[in-house]
Amino acid sequence: MKNINLILYIFIFILGIHSLNSQTIYPKYFQLENNSTEQTQPPSNSVSQIAVADSIFWIGTSSGLAKSTNLGNSWSAYNQFLEFPHPGIYSLNVERDTIWTSTGYTKKKDNEKIATGGGYTFSTNSGLSWNYVNQTLDSRGDSTIVYGINNIRILPVIVPEQNVTYDISLAPGKVWIASWASGLRYTTNNGINWNRVVLPPDNMSSIKPTDTLNFYYDPRKNNNFLAFSVLAIDNDTIWCGTAGGINKSTDGGISWRRFTSQNQDSPILGNWVITIKAQRYQNKVRIWTTNWLAGTNETNGVSYSDDGGNSWINILKGIKAYDFAFKDSIAYIATEQGIYRTDDGGKTLNRSYLITEPQNRQAITSSSVFSVGVIGDNVLIGTGDGMAITSDNEENTFGAQWKILRKYEPIGTKFLSYAYPNPFAARSEFTRIHYSTYGSNAVVSIEIFDFGMNRVRTLIQNANRSGVTEYDEIWDGKNDDGNYVANGVYFYRVQINNTEPIWAKIMVLQ
Repeated sequence: MKNINLILYIFIFILGIHSLNSQTIYPKYFQLENNSTEQTQPPSNSVSQIAVADSIFWIGTSSGLAKSTNLGNSWSAYNQFLEFPHPGIYSLNVERDTIWTSTGYTKKKDNEKIATGGGYTFSTNSGLSWNYVNQTLDSRGDSTIVYGINNIRILPVIVPEQNVTYDISLAPGKVWIASWASGLRYTTNNGINWNRVVLPPDNMSSIKPTDTLNFYYDPRKNNNFLAFSVLAIDNDTIWCGTAGGINKSTDGGISWRRFTSQNQDSPILGNWVITIKAQRYQNKVRIWTTNWLAGTNETNGVSYSDDGGNSWINILKGIKAYDFAFKDSIAYIATEQGIYRTDDGGKTLNRSYLITEPQNRQAITSSSVFSVGVIGDNVLIGTGDGMAITSDNEENTFGAQWKILRKYEPIGTKFLSYAYPNPFAARSEFTRIHYSTYGSNAVVSIEIFDFGMNRVRTLIQNANRSGVTEYDEIWDGKNDDGNYVANGVYFYRVQINNTEPIWAKIMVLQ
């Protein structure tokens, strides 16, 4: 269980959810009206969720929910007018006009960050109006659950801490959620009531209501009760990924069969299953899962099954993956090493990991891709450092050209520059020096000095900049000798043509 908790803390960091000191008190159920605002940029550069419906794509970020109907040229954001209870979007699912999100935040306790569930916000009219329901919790008296011939004793989950909902799946008349402490549940009345679903304990590979059972339903002692992903193929076939394997039901979530890296001849790679998605093409359904190691004799990677889970094919062994998207027979896999593409089930894999847009000097500095979506021939990816779009068709090779979508503060004609993030940790991230050429072709030099005004780095020297008006130049925190600079305050100078130099400062803080 210790390894599971370590991975959970890592995943909190990946999502980039900002901490709040306290929750706002909300009624059980209320409606938010006309709360979108039009803008030209996404609400955040930390994009952990992408969902596509028709020609619209939705993103969940550390600063809220947004959608675009024109591939990111403009956005409708939902984080300013009567905002969601908490800005961090932990899960997102869209089916036509219905959108469901779960929110959350981190709470500090004993110098540890604890993921805390913030409830659910959903719309049934493509975002014109919204409804909120509280995070699913038990009452203190909820100590048993009837399961067939059994009365199973359960541990009530009565607090939102360690009870974030990490995945949502929509089926006709039902909403399924996979939550950490409270496990797999569903609602048939839009969250007014939630029904707990019984999964097999760690020592069992299947469960059905006619079994004679004797166990205590405690997520602290059974990894398979810690739900992380859910996929409802229809109202009968449900898949659930946990920290203890993959669970499949063909009777609407009543009976379950469990697949692990230990209980099959052709098993999955690792028992921590954070994503399950279905690829539909040529009249078949291929189930894809991301697998993280949760114990000994396991490994990170990707597994998929063409026979309903009876056997699994494993690819990308040793690589941590996060998400999938599909276009017919093509699968796109978001991983810690970039975005992979395969059209033959992993026999051949193409990877794009250097994501740049030379025209405006933009680049994605993080190698990790956390989310991916497809609209037509366009592939969209989300990272902790912004979004990017590439085309994949006969005329355009996948990953050959990227358009990068980032949030920044425009300068326009102002005579200034700024760096972001600032402060920054040089050994784990980059900072961007943002400036404007005021709409003209320019020759630009940027130099960085320490507190004693000794030059430590010439970032660019007499570089030509033309085509756009605002640019980013990336500093990796190193000096001209290629060594990381010490912690402290640094000054930089931007010289544009023969104008007065622009000075600003950057703080390096490990």
